Amino acid sequence: MEEPTDRGLDRVLLNPKRFMIATILYLRGPSTMSDLQRILDMSWGDLDSSIRRMKKEGYVESKKVITPLGPRTLVRLTRQGYERYKELLDILEGIISGVKREAEDRRIPE
Repeated sequence: MEEPTDRGLDRVLLNPKRFMIATILYLRGPSTMSDLQRILDMSWGDLDSSIRRMKKEGYVESKKVITPLGPRTLVRLTRQGYERYKELLDILEGIISGVKREAEDRRIPE
């Protein structure tokens, strides 16, 4: 089996908090900061910091919206963010498949 490398792995999206934010946005579509905070059980500071980093990379964008509950910040994946997330999933799936194939060829220790 080839040794895993970081080639193609997006270090920004590999961060567990940013990965989960991207996953929620990928699955649900645009979400408010409040919803993301509630779903992920993250502090406001961690969420804000993660979103700012993702914005800097061009992976998400946000805008203020008026809702019946008052003003909210809506966050969504950009096309670039969507594509990079999908690429990362494909790479991770390949790694997992390779590990499973390798494990099947080995005896399980007793």
